[in-house]
Amino acid sequence: MILDADAGAPAAVSEFGLWLLENGRDTLAVEWLTRAAQAGVADAMQWLGKLYASGQGVERDEAQAIVWIKKAAEAGHLIAQRQVAELGL
Repeated sequence: MILDADAGAPAAVSEFGLWLLENGRDTLAVEWLTRAAQAGVADAMQWLGKLYASGQGVERDEAQAIVWIKKAAEAGHLIAQRQVAELGL
């Protein structure tokens, strides 16, 4: 996974970001998840929304949280679609 992430494979970049998050490297995880989200990985987008909403690894920013959750929903992420519907966005 690390070699694929280093090579820029979007799914691996996302997986590595989640691994970093699970291992307490929140700030670094946000960097990797941002790369994956910008490459179109819907799961990374939804995670970024969650992290911005809670302020984990980044400064809390509800506007950024909404941006990423909406993007994830538009990319077909089911949880994000439910979040958008529940929030009336």
